[in-house]
Amino acid sequence: MTQDPSLIICSDVDGAPVRMGETVKVVSRSADGTLSPRFLGRTGVVVGLVYDDPPSQYPEDPLIQVHVDGLGEDLFFPEELDLAPEWARNRIAQHRQAAREVGRASTT
Repeated sequence: MTQDPSLIICSDVDGAPVRMGETVKVVSRSADGTLSPRFLGRTGVVVGLVYDDPPSQYPEDPLIQVHVDGLGEDLFFPEELDLAPEWARNRIAQHRQAAREVGRASTT
């Protein structure tokens, strides 16, 4: 049996970039095309925080589960939501990409 190390939280977490019930807006365009077009520019409510790798992500770097009326729920990286100025979201995205590349290099 394989254990899933993910941590899913549906309450506020000190140090997380959002709070449960907070209204957020999904960015209006996806630079890399990974966001579902139906969510682009939509406003929703934070309903959960998902930590795929809790030791490296907790508490400040979760996937953010957002419910959008009429569309349902999806998961977003913090930089995919209008939580901070665009320059800050870009820096976060660059940092995340560099961390992924380091992770891939260490597994090969």
